[in-house]
Formats: sequence, structure tokens, C-alpha cells
Amino acid sequence: MILIASEHKKEIEPFLKKYPFKKEGNLFQYRNTAVFINHGKGALALGFNVNSILSKFEEIKIAVLFGFAGSLSNNLRIGDFTVVESVKLICDKKPLFNPIKLLSFDFPKVKNTDLVSILDGYEADSVFLSNFADVVDKESYFFAKAVKESNILGVIFRVISDNNNKESVLRVASLFSYDVDFLDNFVQTIGKIESDSLKFEIFKHTGISDLSVLSGLSNLINKKRLTFSQRQNMYRKIRINKSFNRERTKITTVFIEKGVKKDRISFDLSSKKVYEIDDYVGCFHNLKDKRAVVFANKKGEFLRKTPDNYTPDNTRGYSILNAYNCLYDCSYCFLKGYFKSFNPVVFLNYEDYFKAISDILKKDPRRPIYFYAGTFSDSLLFGKFSDFNVKLAQFFSKQDKDVYVEFRTKSDYIEDFLNIKPKDNIIIAFSLNPQEVIDRYEAFTPSLSRRLEAVKKLSMRGFRIGIRFDPVFLGYVNEYRDLMYSIKDIENIHSVEIGFLRFDKKNYFNMLHKEPNVLSRLVYENGMYRYKKQQRQKMVDMFKKYMHFYISMEL
Repeated sequence: MILIASEHKKEIEPFLKKYPFKKEGNLFQYRNTAVFINHGKGALALGFNVNSILSKFEEIKIAVLFGFAGSLSNNLRIGDFTVVESVKLICDKKPLFNPIKLLSFDFPKVKNTDLVSILDGYEADSVFLSNFADVVDKESYFFAKAVKESNILGVIFRVISDNNNKESVLRVASLFSYDVDFLDNFVQTIGKIESDSLKFEIFKHTGISDLSVLSGLSNLINKKRLTFSQRQNMYRKIRINKSFNRERTKITTVFIEKGVKKDRISFDLSSKKVYEIDDYVGCFHNLKDKRAVVFANKKGEFLRKTPDNYTPDNTRGYSILNAYNCLYDCSYCFLKGYFKSFNPVVFLNYEDYFKAISDILKKDPRRPIYFYAGTFSDSLLFGKFSDFNVKLAQFFSKQDKDVYVEFRTKSDYIEDFLNIKPKDNIIIAFSLNPQEVIDRYEAFTPSLSRRLEAVKKLSMRGFRIGIRFDPVFLGYVNEYRDLMYSIKDIENIHSVEIGFLRFDKKNYFNMLHKEPNVLSRLVYENGMYRYKKQQRQKMVDMFKKYMHFYISMEL
């Protein structure tokens, strides 16, 4: 059974008129479809009523919220239909911490979008809201909360009725109409999926809504008598084979948390849209793309102990949490699964970091000890945003020689270091891969030749260089062998590290939704998804022929 909920009768009335729906209690019912109308009682009432209906009718498998919504995007036109992938709530320009993820799926002529709900009385600023979503309404967040709490598959299906300005909203009240046959086709398709338990299972796990494809997969499953675990593996493979379009983005918008020292920001703010915010957390978790950067003061955790087998020879290590996310778009980056947003956050309260590092050095007498900048971002690339790299290098130049700082990067932006005096405990560590791997998996990063040029410039100036082959990809043995020859003459190499593609269980399943194609050939082994051990060992044996290295995060 399908439940369709609408806030206003006008939104769903054209569909009700197509079929002989009968009123039964607070529902209109026809065959396997029930329609609930909230009669404009508001978002909270809608969420409460949907939750109540779902608890009463156990036969409901799919709940659909249908209605009008305003566009925040130039890519959406009046009359377009959208399926909402992520729904957010903003109150008085303060985004709540947790956006709600919903099933995204492919349906002909339907666009997948992010949506933001606003509360009654809030004057919606379309430009501000467009940083967080493509579509705006008042009900979706509370509907999404209701279906999540009821453990029911929820779908938010919106038709664009206006451009979220007063003139277009007034026009909607009397003139707007939509393609009701298209809505009917959508409901019928969802109904056919819901009525077949196996098709419904496939739909829920893969986002496939094409009935012919679902029939083919159902026949395959029945013919091969696949078990539940085998079906789950098949669904994962389907998601893994999906690909995503990539688009380079340019920073156009800046959010600055109150109390931040703006003179520490390196680029010109005059050409950007700038917003001052009370707290960065809600903003960070709700932004929808990479066109915005957030500057904030970090609170709480400034350093994080690195995992076992992360540092050279199992020495002690800490990651410096001075920035989150990256402007590059590497397919395998664990940050895609770690954070809810792709947007960069740069922290500017340097003194708190220096104090945290000094406290660790007093408490932990073991040496050598390593501190890593760039574990949760790209350290050199973020030199374009602030002067933290310079201050951090100056701080470590005053420390003992066995207290190391390592700047991890794929960038060739080395200007910050050209005016810094090299010290043996300052390491610039470059992540390298064959150009074929860069082209396939490391979108928008500098080429191998540009990285090697940066490596050589810093090496000639006396900096200690780290070479990081992490992750190593299978299938490129000859290309890695050629890369070995290209670095053999580099001087001042501090260390070489290799590591293989790996994800813990949580990040693996997050990547299934964000970048599934990179997960091909990974198996679950001792708590991590990675290449099979025998395959990894073959690559290790190849590297051993050319250089000395340490292995990161290996079993």
C-alpha cells in the first residue's frame, strides 16, 4: 500500500479526480493507494499525522509527500518534477545540524535535488537558501522525520510551482497547474514496485525504478535462487557500477563565524558573497556543493591520534584538525564518506592548536613523534585560504629535531614554503600516482609532472620530502614501475610510504551512496574493505625491487 500526503487539497486534487477515491476516516482510498490531506494545518501537524497513519496501517510500504515547492536553482523551471535526495531545516538563517538523507532514484524527466524546509514566519532569502538546496518548502523536513522514525521508505516528490519570490508565489495561488498525467504515471510505477516484494527490495537498495530492468533482475534472482547475502552483494555491485558527473567549482561564497580573525584569511573577500554566522557546524553539514568555504574557530578536538601502523616504524603520530574537506575531487577520498558535506572548513584559531601540540609534547615523552597537517584536507592547497602553513612551520622550527610536522598534499602550490627556512623536522609529503590513475581517480588535481616539479623545487631548497603512494591501485604495475624511475634522483627524501585503498565498514557504505564506482574489487577482510591480501602482496613485492619504504595501515 502507498500513502500519498499533501499539505493542501489544491496540490493533490487533480490526481484525486482521475480515480473514484472514497473518503474513509481522514484518508481517501482507491485500490492500493491512500491519500492524506493536511488541509494547511502546518508542517508539524503534517509530520505528526503521517507518523500516526504509518503506525496504524502496517501494510503501507512507501510514503510519498507530494506538493508544490519553490525553486532556488537556475536549473529548475516551473512545472519540473523533482525527487528529493536530502532535506534540511533552516530557522532564522540557522541550519539544523542533521540533514535527512532519502532514497535517490532515476525516474524519466525527474531531477534529483536537495531541499530546504523553512518555518512559518521566516522571510526566505532565496540567495542565502540557494547555498543549501535547489528547492524550498515548509513541510518536507517534518515528513522526512516521520518516515525515518517509522522505518518506512519515504519519497518526497515535488513539482516546481514558483521561483520563491512574492510575485510568483501569488501567481501560484490562482493560476498554477501541473502535468497530472505525469504524477499519475509516477504513482502507478511506484505502486507496481511496491506490490512486488522482490522488485521493492531491489528498488530500495539500488534506486532502479525502470520496471523492465526490475523484472529482469527479479527473474535473474529467482533463476539463480540467490540468498539474501548474495542479493545484497549484487545490489552493491549495481551501485558500484554507477558513475557520477564531476564539475570543477569556483569559490563564490564565504561563511565566516563570529569571532574569527579575518586578517588571517588569505584571499580577497570583496568579490565574494560573505555571510556572518553564529556557529559553523550547522552550516557546514547542510551546504550542497563546493562553491562555498567556511572560516571558523575550532572548538573541542584539535589533534587526533593516528591509527596503529600509520606512522613510520610504528612511531607516535597525531593528525592536526586544522581544516576539513578539499577542493579536489578524488574518487577514493575517505572524506566523501566521513563528512555530510563536501565544502571546505578552515579553522583560524592557530594559538589553540599550538597549545594542544605543546601539551602533547609535555605529556608524551616518546620520540620520534609526528604531527600531520592535511589528513582531513590538503595542506598545501589550503595555503591559498590562510597563512596557517607558515605559522605551523615556524612553530615546529623551534621544536626538537625528532618532533616532526608533515604537510600532506597533492597540490603544486608551494609559494608558502619558498620564503621559509628548511628544517630537518619539517616534511613536505606529496601523494603521487601514475598519470593514468590521476586521470581516472583524482579529478582536478595537478598532473604528475607538475607535482614532481614542485617536489624537485622544494628538495633543491633543502626541504625534506615525503613520497606517498597511497592509495596504490591494482592493474597499473608497469605505470608504477615507470614512476619509480622518475623519482630515483630526487634528493632529501625523508621517507617513502605505500598504502592500499581501504575503508572501514561505515565509510564503505557511505561511499556506496557518494562514489560507489571506486569500490570495485574490494573485499571485507579483518574489519576493512580492501583488495585481497595476495593481490596487495604482489604490489608490495614489486615496490621492494626499487626502493625502501614503510607500509601504512597494512595487516
